[in-house]
Amino acid sequence: MLTKVLHCLLALILFLFSFYGEASANIKPKVADLNQGWSQQEVQFFNHASEGTNLAPLEFFLNLPDPKAPDTKFIDKLGPGYGFIPSKESELNPYGLPIGFAIDQRPVQFGDRPYVGITCAACHARQLTYRPNDGSRSNSPWILPVYGGPGLVDIPQFLEDLYGAFYTLLDDDAQIKAFATDVLGNTPTQVELDQLKDEISEFIGPYGVATEVMDQLQIPAAEFGPGNLNALTRGYYNNVGIIGWMVRKGIIKSSGKTPLRIQLEGSTNYPPLWFAHQDTWAQWFAEIHHPSARNWIQSVSTSPIRPPKMIEAFKKKVILESIDFDNIEKIQNSLERLRTPKWPESVLGQFDQTLIAQGKPLFEQNCAQCHTRTSEPPNRLGIRFNQRLAFDVGTDPVAYQIFNEHGKERADGLLDLSKKMLRFRKFKLWKEFGYRIATNYQNHDSKGRPNKFAIAKEQYSNLDNNSSEKSGAVYWASPLAGIFASSPYFHNGSVPTLWDVLSVPEQRPTTFQTGGNEFDPDHVGLRAAGSFLYDTREEGKSNGGHLFGTELSPHDKTALIEYLKSL
Repeated sequence: MLTKVLHCLLALILFLFSFYGEASANIKPKVADLNQGWSQQEVQFFNHASEGTNLAPLEFFLNLPDPKAPDTKFIDKLGPGYGFIPSKESELNPYGLPIGFAIDQRPVQFGDRPYVGITCAACHARQLTYRPNDGSRSNSPWILPVYGGPGLVDIPQFLEDLYGAFYTLLDDDAQIKAFATDVLGNTPTQVELDQLKDEISEFIGPYGVATEVMDQLQIPAAEFGPGNLNALTRGYYNNVGIIGWMVRKGIIKSSGKTPLRIQLEGSTNYPPLWFAHQDTWAQWFAEIHHPSARNWIQSVSTSPIRPPKMIEAFKKKVILESIDFDNIEKIQNSLERLRTPKWPESVLGQFDQTLIAQGKPLFEQNCAQCHTRTSEPPNRLGIRFNQRLAFDVGTDPVAYQIFNEHGKERADGLLDLSKKMLRFRKFKLWKEFGYRIATNYQNHDSKGRPNKFAIAKEQYSNLDNNSSEKSGAVYWASPLAGIFASSPYFHNGSVPTLWDVLSVPEQRPTTFQTGGNEFDPDHVGLRAAGSFLYDTREEGKSNGGHLFGTELSPHDKTALIEYLKSL
C-alpha cells in the first residue's frame, strides 16, 4: 500500500513539474518601451540598412560551417557566441540575421556577389532582460530594447573566428565540398571547387595581410571581452590590410611607407549615441569633430575586406567608393530624433520621490561639475551645441597613453582621410546637383561643425575636480541621462553597477563575468553573467579612480542613484 502511495505521489510531482515547466517555457517575454521616440521603420533602418561595410559574400556567410561544430553553421552562434541580438525577418533583413548585420547589393554591379556587413547597430544597440522576482511562475520576463545604447557584442573575437572559419574551410576537403554543395545547389566538380577556393582566398586576402602586419609588429592580442572595441586602431590595421593586399596583387604601387606600430588601446567601452547630435564630442578621448566625416571613417574602418572585383574597379579609391553616404545620412538624421531611454517604472519599479528630492543636491555636489553639459554660443548656422568637459579623475590611463604614443601622426592621418572623404562626397553631389547645391548641402550636413581632430587633453584644460587621485589620462565626461541603460561603467567598462561606481575601488568587484544582458534594478547595472571573465587587475582594465560619492552614507548613495535613474 505504501509503495502505491509513493508511486502516486511521485507521478503527481512529475506531472506538476512537467506542467509548470512547460507553462514556464511557453511564457513569452513582454517588451518594454523606453520612450526613445523612434518609429519601427527607423529602428529597422538603423538595425539593418547597409552603410557600405563588407565582411563576406552573403551566400558564403549563410553557409559557412562552424569549425568547432562542423554539423552546424557559423551563423547559429552569432547570438550565444558573440552577443549579437536576434532580429526577425523583414524587407531589410530577409534572412533573419541579428541586429547590426546588413546586406550590400552594390558589389553585384562589379561582378561580385552580394555581401554582408555590419552597421552602427552592431555596437550601438542593446537588449536588457529582466524577470520580476516575486515568486510567481507565471510572471513574464521582460525585454528592454535600448536603441543607440552601448552594445555588448565581442566584435574582435567574432572577426577572428569568422575569418578563422574560412581559413579552416580551405584546408578541410570534406567541409569545402559540403559548403560548395550548399552554395552551388549541386555536387561540385573539381573545377568548381577550385574556383570557390580561389574566391574565398581572394576576398579574405586583406584580412590576412592585416594579420601578418600585426604579427610582424608584435602587436599583443586584445582580449577585452564583450562591449569593448579599439575602433580607431582596428580601423587603421583594416585599411593597412586592404592597401597592402592591393600592392601585393599589383593593383597599386607601394608608397614605401612602413606602417606605424600602434598597439590596441586597451579596453574601451562603446559610448551611447543618444547625445551625439547635441554634443561637440561623442567618444572618450579622441575623435573627428565633423559628424559625417566621423561616421564615414567609422564605416570604412569596420570593413576588414572589400569585394575583390570592386577593388579591381576602383583601386585605391575603393575605400571611399564603398561608403553608402545616403544611408549613413538617413541614420544621422534619425539619431537627431533619438531620445535618451527612460526608466520604465511599470517594469523596474516606481520612483521614490522622497529619495529623488534628497538625491538631487547630492548630484549637484558630486556629479554636476563633470557631467553637466554647458551650452555653447550659436555657431555660424545659428545652432547651439553642448560642450563636454574633460577631466583626469584617476581612471585607467592605458587607452589614452597608447593613443598618444603616435597621437600626432594618427590625428594628421585621420584628418587627411576626412578631408578626402568630404571632397569626394562634394564632388559626387556636385556632379548630380551642381556646385551651389552641393556646397549648401554639405554646410547643412555639418551643422556648422568644423572638420578637425581633437584629443581631450589638448582640447580642454583639466579643471579642478577635487579628485584625490590622478592617472595622467584625460577623458571626456559623458552626460548621465539614461545612465541606467549604459552599464558597465567608466571608459573601459570596468565597473558593472552604479552602486559599485559609488564604492571605493577596493570594494569594487575585482573580477566579474560579462556578456550577459540581465538587468539588476537594485544596484542599477548588469548582473555578473556571461562567458567572459573581466579581470580588473589586467592591463587596461583597472577599476580605480573616480572617487566621487564614495564617501557618502549608504542612504545617501541610494538617494543619489534614485536621482540618476530619473534623469
